[in-house]
Amino acid sequence: MRGDFEAYLSANYEGRQFTLEELLAWEDEAGVDVAVVMPNTEVTPKNRELGETLKGNKRTLGCALINPCTGDAAVKEIQAAIRDWGLRGMKLMPVIHKYVIDDPMVDGVMKAARDLGIIVSIHSGPDNCHPTRIGNLAKRFPEIPVIMDHMGLPDNLSEGVEAAQQNKNIVLGTTILRFHKRWGNDPNAVVPTEVKTAIDTLGPERIVFGSNMPEYRPIQVMDALRRLNLGKDAEALIFGGNLKRIYGLK
Repeated sequence: MRGDFEAYLSANYEGRQFTLEELLAWEDEAGVDVAVVMPNTEVTPKNRELGETLKGNKRTLGCALINPCTGDAAVKEIQAAIRDWGLRGMKLMPVIHKYVIDDPMVDGVMKAARDLGIIVSIHSGPDNCHPTRIGNLAKRFPEIPVIMDHMGLPDNLSEGVEAAQQNKNIVLGTTILRFHKRWGNDPNAVVPTEVKTAIDTLGPERIVFGSNMPEYRPIQVMDALRRLNLGKDAEALIFGGNLKRIYGLK
């Protein structure tokens, strides 16, 4: 099985809505069987509408974007997203909702995620979503599988690796091509050597493939990782085996 842990139904793709049909066509191009699909990244995300769009589609797993700053309303929303709208995971984006990821305020939605038995994907970057802060949160909830989006790149990959070393519930997600200028000007030719270091340090079992589409096509990210010459066994885990295990897919 091949899987993509992060794809978006962006409302801002070339000035229009990126459709589910386009999303699945791009996954087909890369031979991806299952995609975790997230709503457009906006202050008030359309999680219910995402559930309606994905309803009955066996190739997609919906992931609700939740704002923990809304307190009890956020807890009720993730509960409804999983129990009523058919979604399977929760995404936290401090950069959109303007909070610090390891603030105790976040514990409310994390407890709900733990009780629901779902996966939590977290945007990583500087400051309020620094990998060390993500590690702090993951440490408080060791029962919850956490996917760290972007692996801590562009500036904190080493801290992302360290957070994963210290917290066995963290895996790093390969949504990396937005930082392609670290490795060259052409995203279709880059060799992301730092990602190879992360894989060598953590093992391929702790890395999960994600495209961040429609920012980049899944095949572009997959080809960049293939240029690392990881070997068939490692690629099988990264490109799908790990997502299958994390989400409990058959």
